[in-house]
Amino acid sequence: MGACCDCFKSKNDEERLINKASLQEKKPPNISQENFKIERVVGRGAFGKVYLVSKKDTGQFYAMKVLKKEMLEKKNQITNTKTERQIMGDVESPFIVQLRFAFQTVDKLYMVMDFINGGELFFHLRRAQRFTEEKTRFYSAEVFLALNYLHSLGVIYRDLKPENVLIDSDGHVKLTDFGLSKQFFSSDEKAYSLCGTPEYLAPEIVSGKGHDQAVDYWSLGILIYEMLNGSPPFNHKNREQMYKDILHKPAPMKPHFSSQAVSLLSLLLEVNPSKRLSNYKDCASHPFFEGIDWDLLSSKQVIPPFKPKVSGPMDLRNFDKQFTDERAAESIDTGTMNSAQKIRNRYEGFTYEAKNL
Repeated sequence: MGACCDCFKSKNDEERLINKASLQEKKPPNISQENFKIERVVGRGAFGKVYLVSKKDTGQFYAMKVLKKEMLEKKNQITNTKTERQIMGDVESPFIVQLRFAFQTVDKLYMVMDFINGGELFFHLRRAQRFTEEKTRFYSAEVFLALNYLHSLGVIYRDLKPENVLIDSDGHVKLTDFGLSKQFFSSDEKAYSLCGTPEYLAPEIVSGKGHDQAVDYWSLGILIYEMLNGSPPFNHKNREQMYKDILHKPAPMKPHFSSQAVSLLSLLLEVNPSKRLSNYKDCASHPFFEGIDWDLLSSKQVIPPFKPKVSGPMDLRNFDKQFTDERAAESIDTGTMNSAQKIRNRYEGFTYEAKNL
C-alpha cells in the first residue's frame, strides 16, 4: 500500500510555519552527518532512506531519515517536510517516535529519531495473518491515545496505516512518519488535500469536501478492521472503483468479528463525518475497549500482549530483509545545486537538537 499526496497549501500556511520554526531555532547545534556511523539500512521511501546509525561519541543507536532536497522540490514536498520536522520537534508522547536531531547539507535533510527495533505493525500482522481481538484492542487503544494527543495540539495525522505504527522492544506502539500531517492554526479550518494512503482514505478526503481530525478516526477504524481481518475493507486493484466503494459501500463485517467490534467499526467507518465516532470520551467508553484502564495505559503500565524478540539494538530480525540486506552507505553530497536552487532552499529553522537527550 503506497501513500499518495496531492497537497495544496496556501502561502500563508507556509509563511506561518517558517516564522514559527525560525523563532524556535536559536543557536544551531554543532551536529552533522559526521557525528554518526551508518550501520544498516532499515527503510526506504520515495525521497530517501532510513538508516540505523550510532552516534560516534556516545554509541547510542538512532534511526536517521535522509531526504534528498532535489526530490522533495520536484514533488512539491518542501512544505510537508518542514511541517513534519516542526511537528516532530513539538510532540512529546510515549506513543510517538521522538525526534532527537535535525540538520541539513546542500543536498539533503537529516532527521535523527529514536530507533524502535520491534519492527512495524505491518511486519507482525503479515506474519500472524490476523490478530486476536485482545491484541487488536491493545494496539488500537495505544494508537488512539497517540491520535488524541496529536489532536490536542491541533495536528491531523492523516497517514495511519500498519507501516507507520512501530512496536518497541517492550511491545508498545510508536507512531512515526508525519510527512502528510497537517497543523491547524484555528479550530474552524478545513483541509482540502487528497492526501494519504488510498485504502485508508476517509470519504471526505476522497470527495474533496474538506476534512478535519475526524479523518483519523476513520483510519483508526480501517486499522482495527485490518488487524482483525488481515486485510482492509476497501482494497481494489482499480483505484477509482475503490474510491467509489469508500464513498458508497459499507465495510463488510466478518462472521468472526465480535458484536463489540462490529459496533465500534460501524461507528468509526461512518461515511458522514458529523455522525462518525470522533471524540475521546465516546471512543474510550465504547464496549470494545471495556476493561482498559486508560490512566494505566497512558503511562505504559499495561503489559503488552506481545513482546518482540530482540537481543539488542543491532538485532534487525523484525525488519524486512529487502532493506537490511542493502549496502549500508550513504551517497556523497554532490554540492551541485545551482544558485537558483539555493535561493529556493527554504529550510530555515530545520536544525534541531532535543533538550532531553
